[in-house]
Amino acid sequence: MDKQPLNENVSEVDLTQIFEAIEQLNKQLNDTAVEIFTNETQRKLLFKPSHFTFSIVHRAIELNRGFKALTDSNNWITAINLLRLQADNCMRMFAMSLVADRLDFYNRIQNGEHIRNIKDAEDNKMTDSYLSQKLDSIYPGFRLLYENTSGFIHFSSEHIKLNTDRVDTGEEFMMYIRLAEITEFSINKKVDYAFNMFMVSKELYKLLNGYKLHMIDFMKQFD
Repeated sequence: MDKQPLNENVSEVDLTQIFEAIEQLNKQLNDTAVEIFTNETQRKLLFKPSHFTFSIVHRAIELNRGFKALTDSNNWITAINLLRLQADNCMRMFAMSLVADRLDFYNRIQNGEHIRNIKDAEDNKMTDSYLSQKLDSIYPGFRLLYENTSGFIHFSSEHIKLNTDRVDTGEEFMMYIRLAEITEFSINKKVDYAFNMFMVSKELYKLLNGYKLHMIDFMKQFD
C-alpha cells in the first residue's frame, strides 16, 4: 500500500499475472467450499457454522470478481474499497475460530447480533481492532493493510489525495482538482492494489483450509 515504497519495476504484464492468480484463487476458494460441503452431505449432515463459512466464501469470490470488473472499467477509486471488505471477510472467518461455541456464534450472527459485541473464548470482545491485531500475529502485515484500507471506506485524506494533484513551483504551488473525470493511476499503484487484493484473499483461503481441517477432525465422531 501507499505507506510502503512502491515497486517501480513493474508493468502491465505483472498486473495481468496478478489478476490471473486472483482468478485461480477464486477457483480454489470455491473448490474447497465444495469439498467441505461434500464431506458433510455424504454423512447426511450440514453444520450451521459451515453455512456461515460458505456465505463468506461466496462474498469473497464476488468481491474479487467485482474488483476485476471495476478495474477493467478503470474505476480504481471504487475498486480499492473492496480491499477493506475482503479484509473484513478474513476477520469474520477468523472470529469463528476464536469462540468457545461455534454453533452459538452462528446463531447469534444469524439473529442479527454484531460480531464486535460477541466475546471470544478468552473473554475479549471481537472488535475489528482486536481481530486485526490477532490476525497480524498470524499473517504479519494484516494490521497495516486493515488500517490503510479503512481510509478508503470512510471519507478521509486518502480521497482528497486521489482527487488532487499538487505541483510545487518554488515558493508557490499549483493545485489541480478533478471533477467528474477518471483518475489515472500509475502502473505501480495498480500492481500494488491488485497484489494486496490477492494477498488478503490468499489469507482468507488459508483460514478456509484451517476450517476444513477442523471439520475433518470434528466429523470423525460421525463415522
